[in-house]
Amino acid sequence: MKVQTPKLTHARRELIGWLFVMPMLVFFAVFVVYPIIDSVRTSFMGFDFTKYYWTGFDNYKQIFKDELFWKSIRNTLAFVFYLVPSITVLSLLLSLLINTYSKKMQAFFKAVFFIPSVTSIVSITLVWGYILNNQFGIGNYLLKLLGAEPANWLGIHLAYPTLSLIIFTLGIGNAIIVFTAALNGIPMDLYESASLDGAKRSTLFFKITLPLLKPSLLYIIVTSTIASFQVFSIILLMTAGGPAFHTTTILVLIYQQAFVTMNFGVANAMGVILCIIICCIAYIQFKLFRSDIEY
Repeated sequence: MKVQTPKLTHARRELIGWLFVMPMLVFFAVFVVYPIIDSVRTSFMGFDFTKYYWTGFDNYKQIFKDELFWKSIRNTLAFVFYLVPSITVLSLLLSLLINTYSKKMQAFFKAVFFIPSVTSIVSITLVWGYILNNQFGIGNYLLKLLGAEPANWLGIHLAYPTLSLIIFTLGIGNAIIVFTAALNGIPMDLYESASLDGAKRSTLFFKITLPLLKPSLLYIIVTSTIASFQVFSIILLMTAGGPAFHTTTILVLIYQQAFVTMNFGVANAMGVILCIIICCIAYIQFKLFRSDIEY
């Protein structure tokens, strides 16, 4: 004799679904939504070490008059211009090269490039600190072997390229994973049909590969842009924003305002401004690189 299980009503099925996602929704509301709302609220307040008090737009007026704030914006944009094109272009070229190997070799190369992305930032910083040390670092030792003068790797003239190189090694792994997955998903029939029609390799890349990679390109460009605006740990550990605030990014300045001078209202106002800048740039990028192509 078969036992018939009662059928679930539509409302009951929805209730069960909500119960499954409720823990994550609670976590998201408590640790993401509430901090964002509270940051916006306290950006209009001052702090006197005991309580918050309402100041209106005074924090924003103070920020816009602060030359260091504008310098930090310029420094942050410099990292964006250094990192986003280099990560996007070089990771795509490396992915095209990796894609020519067998599956096992592809897995090996992807693992090699991805390892820095999951390695402790502090550990990486310590290693690079020894490499770039002006007195006993291997970087200047190699320059001496080549007959060149020792370099001040974290000085005013080389700080941006040096820090950008370090951050680049941390971000390229994720981009390669995304691009190789997208390349492996493109049907080979498209290439075979175009090759039979006499298409050259450059034509195959610009007419087939690149258009079909637009969703992946959009993802990499947007995420690398956001990550470049949020550059913080490497700079704080290696230069602390120096020399002479030359590498002070907006997040480093927010950290200094919040946890050094205890000016939480100004720090939250800077965070709100940074969020608006990132959202505007991401919106423009979505408009430029949006694609409805499916394969």
